[in-house]
Amino acid sequence: MAERKVVGRKIAIMLSVVCIVLAVSLVFALVVYLPTAGKVDSLNAEITAKNNSIAALNAQIQSLQYSANTNNQDTSSKDAEIAQLEAQVQSLYNVLYLNATGVLVNNQGFSEGANTSTTVWDESQPLQFAGYVTVQVQSSSNLTYVQMLYNSHGVIYNNVVTVGASGTAAFPVLPGAVAILIGNTEPTDSVTGTTTILYYY
Repeated sequence: MAERKVVGRKIAIMLSVVCIVLAVSLVFALVVYLPTAGKVDSLNAEITAKNNSIAALNAQIQSLQYSANTNNQDTSSKDAEIAQLEAQVQSLYNVLYLNATGVLVNNQGFSEGANTSTTVWDESQPLQFAGYVTVQVQSSSNLTYVQMLYNSHGVIYNNVVTVGASGTAAFPVLPGAVAILIGNTEPTDSVTGTTTILYYY
């Protein structure tokens, strides 16, 4: 019996020691993990807040990219408009300094009787700008001439230039309807030839 009591006491002491160790372990776990659990909740809340901030910043980035794309489109449109206006300005400078050239007649043939004329440019196609016109003529007659007629801005213009078998006549022009004739003063022979008319404005 005495031995059983001693063994029972030892077991009781061992169980007590185990219970104390378990209790200490439980207290330690509570001390360590309870604040950690609070920290986890705090960290989760912080992560949620950061995710919300990231989402807001992504939305702001998309908005700024949309604005940038819109601005780029506006810039492209403005650049195209500026280029068009610059081309118009250059065109007007060309007109101002008579740098623009148009071909009114290109190597057109003519055939006419003696002492007659042929209209190679008529009033149905008015000239838009002030400038000058050159009429180049190749003819079978030395008695070939070029005549220009117009009535514009109070100016009545009628001028004849003899060009012979090969020559060029130049005439100033004002905006409006213009007639250009090629004629000859041959007494008997008919005349053939070609002409090219250039318009400088």
